[in-house]
Amino acid sequence: MFKLSPPIGLLKLGLLLTAYCGLSLVLFFLASNTIIGWIIYFVLLLPFYGLVLLGGWIFVWINRRRTARLSWLWALVLALQVAVLLTSPGNCYGSKQGDRCYSNLQVLFGNVARTGYHDVPHWRLAEDAFPGLVAAYDASMILALWRVAATRSQ
Repeated sequence: MFKLSPPIGLLKLGLLLTAYCGLSLVLFFLASNTIIGWIIYFVLLLPFYGLVLLGGWIFVWINRRRTARLSWLWALVLALQVAVLLTSPGNCYGSKQGDRCYSNLQVLFGNVARTGYHDVPHWRLAEDAFPGLVAAYDASMILALWRVAATRSQ
């Protein structure tokens, strides 16, 4: 149904994975204009990327003379990354007083600015989806890496 990518060397794959994790982390931190988003990314995503890179480089070192193929699951990983970026907190003015954070989706496509108070109704579906999408993003990345590991060739 879906084709795999052409074979690439595992050393090159390790370098691509390192660049992807580094650029993704920078992108996540830049897209989140709030302390709450930074805490979630720092507590959940930073250790996750560290474990992914550690496990990935151990796998690359053990199998460094082999090649691998990327599967279609990486498209799912990228789609979930965009979804996490859109649902991450974008404006948390008043959150210390118990107010909810506006999502980046509402900041980009609604009438909410990046900073300051707004009396606009919250898009609760987007705001509530953020933690679940972070978990789905992590799970899809693990599945995509497992698929890379499972399709390695001599």
